[in-house]
Amino acid sequence: MAYSPQIEFYKKRQFSDKINATFTFLRENAWPYIKIQLMIAGPILLLTNILTNQLSIGFLGFSPEDVTASMILDFFKLYGLILLSTLVTATLVPIITFSYMKAYQNHAPNEISAAMVLKNLGSKFFNLLGFNILMYIAIIIAMFFLVLPAIYIGIVLSLGSAIILFEENNPIDTFSRAFTLIKGKWWSTFGLVIVMGIIGYVISLFFGLPRTLLFSVKAITTTFSDGDLSAVTQMTTGEQALSILFSVFETFGSILLYSLSYIAIAFQYFNLVERRESRGLMSQIEGMDKAAADDDEHY
Repeated sequence: MAYSPQIEFYKKRQFSDKINATFTFLRENAWPYIKIQLMIAGPILLLTNILTNQLSIGFLGFSPEDVTASMILDFFKLYGLILLSTLVTATLVPIITFSYMKAYQNHAPNEISAAMVLKNLGSKFFNLLGFNILMYIAIIIAMFFLVLPAIYIGIVLSLGSAIILFEENNPIDTFSRAFTLIKGKWWSTFGLVIVMGIIGYVISLFFGLPRTLLFSVKAITTTFSDGDLSAVTQMTTGEQALSILFSVFETFGSILLYSLSYIAIAFQYFNLVERRESRGLMSQIEGMDKAAADDDEHY
């Protein structure tokens, strides 16, 4: 007997239903899904967290009098690495999320493997990477006019990664498809992105709390003992080990933050497709026709 997923994807959902579906999916698939994310996206997320925190520490120890050309160059190198790793993360995490969701339609959660997810990685990575670059360029151009057009375009194109993965579109066609799907539903998409972003941010703050406490205590003790905040960058071996450990913990929070947003976007995509094309309804009708045909064969 074919596997039947517990959660129906292509279905009309109200605002609260999409939030409930997001948490239901994450709860049902918690360990298999997060394990695959950690295996594939975990290293790049960990690198991003370490680089970002390294940049933050550098700002704490910044002194205008000591600035040199090599320091400025190092800053831009580090910032460039953070931008690059962030771009790769914004490409990798949705591919894993949506590839897992595609596998979930035909396999039980405990049957889904990293290999099933990885088979979509090579063919979709550069498509989604190209789309993300075009999206960021479009948002930056829109910001030269006003902030509101940039926000509008950003919300519309938030559907892009789901369209590329579930419909196998190219980056250019994805732009027009996103504008078509979101027509009349921009505000509900905006609200969903904001609500899930806030929830994810609060969760990520919890996972980032140990590192924040570490550097807060370090900054306070350094200021009182040396009277110089720049000494906060001089960490002991134990503090460096704790920093790396907390980065791993923070990476787990980052995965939850990204996952909540992308899974919610997926359910909004399913909702919009169903409202416009009734794909789920047509699939149910085809299933009933096939079942009826199979019954006829037995008589």
